[in-house]
Amino acid sequence: MLKTFLAALTFAVATATLSTAAEPRASHPASTMGADFVADVVGPYLAIQSALVNDELGPVTAAAKSLQKGAAALGTDGKALAAAAAKAADAGSLEAARAAFGDLSTALIAYADNTKQPIEGKIVAFCPMVNKSWVQADGAIANPYYGKAMRTCGNSTRKLSTTR
Repeated sequence: MLKTFLAALTFAVATATLSTAAEPRASHPASTMGADFVADVVGPYLAIQSALVNDELGPVTAAAKSLQKGAAALGTDGKALAAAAAKAADAGSLEAARAAFGDLSTALIAYADNTKQPIEGKIVAFCPMVNKSWVQADGAIANPYYGKAMRTCGNSTRKLSTTR
């Protein structure tokens, strides 16, 4: 009888754990959702930005897939980010990756502004040649839209959200 009771108790605990893990998460803040916005979204985004600055397509696919997964964990608010990341992951050329990166940048900036995600040390930069913004580490401009040809084209427009 004790074995039956322990088996039933173990099953109940396992079932409760699984059902809790499968429950939908709130749309924000990200810190309550099991997603680390900076590590799971901003990190891969910056890897894509760096690859494009250096005219490298190879790292874009893996970073975009990682970002897509991180954005999906953000719930409803992360849908635009996940969709833009999927487009970047499917880019077959630097030109296509840069176009997708523009959409990804728009989605990232909107998400950060709307949810007031703290992203220390990051700025929003703007390229007047393509009329698009992007996020990068504070410091020298590193333009992903023109890469090595015009690496320093653009200017910092503001710091990204730093308070919740």
